[in-house]
Amino acid sequence: MDLATLFADVDRIDWSQVEHAYGPARDVPGLLRALPTGDDEAEEAEQELWSGLLHQGSVYSATAAAAPFLAGLAVAGVRSASLLDMLGAAAGSTDECSTPRPGAVRAAVVAQVPTILPLLADGDAEVRRFALYAVARCGSAAAPAAGAALRQRWAAETDPAVRADVLTACVQVTGEAAGDLCDAARSASQPPPVRTAALLARVETGRPWTAEHTAAVVALAPLRRYAAGDPWGRDPLPDLAVGLHAHGCVDAAIELVGAVLAQSVRALCAGDEDARPTVEEATWAADRLVLRSRSAPARLLPAMLPLLDDPATAGDVITALRDWAVPAPEAVPPLARLAEGADGSADRALEALVALGAPEATALLARHLADRPLALKSAFLRTVRRPPAPLPYDPALLAAVRARLAAVTAGTATPGYRAPSAPVRTNEPVLLAGLLGGWGPAARSATPELVAALAHHPVAAGRALAAVADAEPHPEAMAALRARAGSGRLADRLRAATELHAMTGEAASLVAVLGQILDEPDGPQTHGLDALAPLGEQARPLLPRLLALLAEPAGSPATAPVLRARLAAGLAVRELTGDQDALLAVVLEVLTRTSGWWGDPAAAAAASAAALLGPAGRTAVPRLLPLLDRPGTAPAAARALVALDPGSDRPAGVPLTDLADRVLAALRPGAYRNAALAALEALAVLGPTAFTPAQLAHLGRLANGDRRIVGSGSYTELVRGDEEFRAAARESLAEATR
Repeated sequence: MDLATLFADVDRIDWSQVEHAYGPARDVPGLLRALPTGDDEAEEAEQELWSGLLHQGSVYSATAAAAPFLAGLAVAGVRSASLLDMLGAAAGSTDECSTPRPGAVRAAVVAQVPTILPLLADGDAEVRRFALYAVARCGSAAAPAAGAALRQRWAAETDPAVRADVLTACVQVTGEAAGDLCDAARSASQPPPVRTAALLARVETGRPWTAEHTAAVVALAPLRRYAAGDPWGRDPLPDLAVGLHAHGCVDAAIELVGAVLAQSVRALCAGDEDARPTVEEATWAADRLVLRSRSAPARLLPAMLPLLDDPATAGDVITALRDWAVPAPEAVPPLARLAEGADGSADRALEALVALGAPEATALLARHLADRPLALKSAFLRTVRRPPAPLPYDPALLAAVRARLAAVTAGTATPGYRAPSAPVRTNEPVLLAGLLGGWGPAARSATPELVAALAHHPVAAGRALAAVADAEPHPEAMAALRARAGSGRLADRLRAATELHAMTGEAASLVAVLGQILDEPDGPQTHGLDALAPLGEQARPLLPRLLALLAEPAGSPATAPVLRARLAAGLAVRELTGDQDALLAVVLEVLTRTSGWWGDPAAAAAASAAALLGPAGRTAVPRLLPLLDRPGTAPAAARALVALDPGSDRPAGVPLTDLADRVLAALRPGAYRNAALAALEALAVLGPTAFTPAQLAHLGRLANGDRRIVGSGSYTELVRGDEEFRAAARESLAEATR
């Protein structure tokens, strides 16, 4: 098709009726016409097409409409590699917006496969690579047209990188053909990129993996050099390890990474500088595998410890020691030596010592507190996560923390080296106060420093004061909190008043702040009313305002903060008056207005509130039942249904075993720690009679299997979060089998 005909076809489409990321796609025809110009305008047009048609990986109705023209331009030699890349990304996207039906964009690209196939023989190797990519991302839907073409390309292709891509494309389009080619590609006569692709194909197609294959990987490593320019964006060694683990080959995955790691570390320690790229690849693969596998850390860390003696590789080992939650007493002496240094590696070494709970860490932190911000942050984290326990109290460290807090509050602190993360320095007062709060009354002598910090850091200092101060001998702390609760930003005042109430039971300041929040038209939208709960009867002066808030028509549009504020008000009214109906009304409102994923936290909170109503809340059942289909709300919904129909083995007509299935379905790999723990709590509410043998076996795999469940959240907290979940899952399993 010539360009004139192609652009005539472009004009036959009403682009105002299809959408891209920015609304009606009226600009697409002009952008397509700009592509053949070959100047800066063409480059800009391509970027705008990427941004509009594949915005952050999402695809749209305009993406499907543009697919034939992108393919036609590519065949005409217009920015062929880039447009084929765009088509491949579009076919592989699962995030569809404004499309007429699921899979519409992929179907549009699949329809262009016959147009694209001739480019598999293009004279430009890059074009051939991206043509293979575009076809492959269509998956098995491309097989009827592409299967034979891929085999023909395998027979004809001489470029090693492109030949490897042919094999990779076969995996995605026709697994049977790829399986046949795997064995042929293993031959030592094949170039390394093809052998690497064959190993990846073996794992992706689930074919057996043996020690022979591990030896082949060791011989080829580092494998990254064979993925240069790879349109698939793969990282071969980590992908092999994670793929093996996903297929249930736990030992093979760990042994693969361990073999590459051990050999490369030995070579590097023997003076072979050429081994460095392989060491880097292997340590990264180890880190990727540890985030999936519970047994990998203890099995892989020993092979990495010799790298502590090499400044170029010590950082990776220190990170592993910090994050992998493996006791490593043999690592403490070298870490302690590094922690006495004068550069950033000293801070990271002490950070790891603190995370490991090494006794040496306390004295080192006391001596070097001013220039060890990462170690301070690690100490702070020990006070806020469960487990481990806070860093043990030490008089020397307490003195150092008091002096440092006074200095940073007064603005006279002089940091040592510049910390690698500016926010760590910015948050230093928060970290210092948090460490004091973790020690509780043992840190009471730091009350003057915390009082001085209160005006600058009310949240952190207020929380710490609540933990360490004694109202009787330290009236200045109470006076400072009262003053902070009386002026400034509402959020800061609310925190100070909340801490004052926690310390003394004094409610006046907290009631005053909450009253102001309730009086402001948009107050409940910006400040949650969760602080009502601890007040109990002391919140009675707020009752008229709370009733007025609940009597207001439901605002539109609904936002999670507004709904959570109304829910908190309903709970407080019930506490003060016993009025079940007011709480039920707001529960029904929240459940009605949180149908999207964004509303899962508010919907779960509403389900928890419904549970408090007991049988009086049965009106909510029809709105609770759909929550069982959403992983983010299923645990709270199950608990609510049990509470609304106490003693029944079929609450709301749903057998307990079905509720257990819904809750267990929420415990999928990749969960957040808090959500996973909430699901375990819901299982406990169902009781031991709820579980079938198959469900108990599933719970056993969650508790004792190798696959981690916690996989979302802060990178440095994933392993520890999963360890906490595993301990709780084992307790749940024990309760369920008694």
